[in-house]
Amino acid sequence: MRKRYLLLLLTLIFGLALLAVDRYTQEQTPPLSELQNHEPDYYGEGLYNRQYDSNGELQQTFVAARSTHYPQTKSTLFTGPLLMSDDDDGQTWQVNAREGTLQDNEQSLRLIGQVEIRPLDPADAADDILIETSILTYHSRQQLAETDQPVTITSPQTHINATGMTLDIARQRMEFKSQVDSRYVPQ
Repeated sequence: MRKRYLLLLLTLIFGLALLAVDRYTQEQTPPLSELQNHEPDYYGEGLYNRQYDSNGELQQTFVAARSTHYPQTKSTLFTGPLLMSDDDDGQTWQVNAREGTLQDNEQSLRLIGQVEIRPLDPADAADDILIETSILTYHSRQQLAETDQPVTITSPQTHINATGMTLDIARQRMEFKSQVDSRYVPQ
């Protein structure tokens, strides 16, 4: 009988010791801060998204090497985003950058680092232009690209430097905001 009580007493002491160790380790571990808890809830590789208009015609295509969603900031980070969009004349324009971010509640893609806009397979060599900037916001529903950063536009006949730009891809209309320096070489 004494052995049973002794075994019961040892089990009780061992359980209390485990509880004390658990409580001690919980006090020593600080709660995760916002920065420590900034982990993605999902990611994807080889993203390919097509968007169609109300008539079923392909309107734009979005491709990214990788996408990572962060629930704390409610945003998605894209690596190597590439956007292709058609204008009213059927010309396909390509917008690409080093990375991009998209907020969960918005339809605007913010492109960052080595942003380039160019037509794919222009019908005329004079239409082969390259637009370069460091940061660009692309509004997918309006097919509108805008930036407040320095912009460089080059083509076979033209070289333009400006600060800030709005580009309506669908209508092929470009508006510069300030400090425009343009050089045109007629052929």
